[in-house]
Parts: sequence; C-alpha cells; structure tokens
Amino acid sequence: MVRTPEERQSGDVATEPAEFRMRLQRLLERAALDKEPPHEPALGPFLTVSREAGSGGTEVAQRVGERLGWRVLGRELMQDLAHELELDPQFLELMDETHIGWFSETLLNLFNSRLVLQGSYVSMLSRSIALAAADGPVVIVGRAANLVLPPEPGLRVRIVAPRGLRVAVLADREGLDPRAAGDQLDEIDASRADFVRRHFHTDAADPHHYDMVVDASRFGIDDATDLLCRALELKGLVEEAE
Repeated sequence: MVRTPEERQSGDVATEPAEFRMRLQRLLERAALDKEPPHEPALGPFLTVSREAGSGGTEVAQRVGERLGWRVLGRELMQDLAHELELDPQFLELMDETHIGWFSETLLNLFNSRLVLQGSYVSMLSRSIALAAADGPVVIVGRAANLVLPPEPGLRVRIVAPRGLRVAVLADREGLDPRAAGDQLDEIDASRADFVRRHFHTDAADPHHYDMVVDASRFGIDDATDLLCRALELKGLVEEAE
C-alpha cells in the first residue's frame, strides 16, 4: 500500500532504506534486460509515438487509441513504477525523459535514499514498456519506446511540426509570452533528446528509428490520425476497414 508523506516521515528511518533497497533489488532483477525469460511472450500489436513538444503528437496518439480501442500509455508507465516502489510520482518525474548529471544524481541519492537512480529507472521503465507491448494492443507515447521494442510487431512513428507553430501552441496552452514559450520549448526538446542520447546512445530525431515521420502541421490532427491508422492496416497490425 502506498503511504502518505506523513506516514513515511513517521516511519522507522533506520530500517526503511534497507527495506526500500531490498524491494528495488527485486525490481531490478525483474527488469534486467540481458536476462530474458526462456519463453519470451509475443509482442504487439503496438504503436509507439515519439513527438516534438507542441507538435500535437500526444493528441494524435490519444485519437488513434480511441478509434481503435487500444490502451494509450505515457506518463501512466512512470506512475505505475512509482506505485510499485511506493514512491511519490514527483520523484520519478525528475528523471522522466530528462537529464540528470552524475553529480546531481549522487547528491539526490544522498539526500533522499528513496530516490531511484536514473539508470535503474530506465531499466525498469524498459521492462514495463516490453510488458505493456506483450499485453497489447497498445499505443505508447514517448519514453523512447521505439528504441526499446523490436520493429516487426509494431509501428514506430515520430510527430513533428515547425518550431514557430509549436511555440504558439505552448504559449497558448501554458499562458506564456512567445519568448518564454520558446525557451520552455527548447528546454523540453533538449531534455528529451538528452534522455535518448544518454541512455540509448543515439539521436532521437534520426528518421531511421521510425517507420514514419509525420509533420502534423501539413495534415492536421484528424488527418494525421487517419494516416497512422491506415499505416497500421497496411502493416497488418489491424484489420482493414471495409
């Protein structure tokens, strides 16, 4: 059961870190990607949606899920991990698709023994992504899922849009002036790119990592949704509409 911050604070601080380390070790053993089970479950069908901030990629993913009746997972993957570790989800938000340097990681771990180091988080997140794909059909938004999962049983898509349009979307959504929205957009893009570069040693924008790259500004949300659904049909991942 997840405890409140007050309950955690009043707990036995001498034994709680040890209990947490034991629980984390069990999860890490399950998440070890180099130790596959003897009978790996079949994956898919799945759709992974990588997106530039403000491109409309998350909305497209949601609409595809609604149209096909598929689950849509993004932040839910992180929240499930937080629940399993009995952590406040805000702790894992510090690591989700963001960069934390070695020095910062060490300080955070010293000041809060319940924080999971980012490398461990990525290992567990990758296993969660694989389990979600095995329990498909599912749409997975972000979290470098296209680099975790094999290409054959799914469709890997990146949604992009011109920077000016993305700045306008973010400014309207967050109530920011254009300059502040631009700075925030650049920070989000840089954090996501660094997350992929640091943990998967590649460029998130490399088109070779995707089956499709869609400029949502050229099609709009509705037509982009149609494109992805049609691509899933062509790849044999859903039945073609009559």
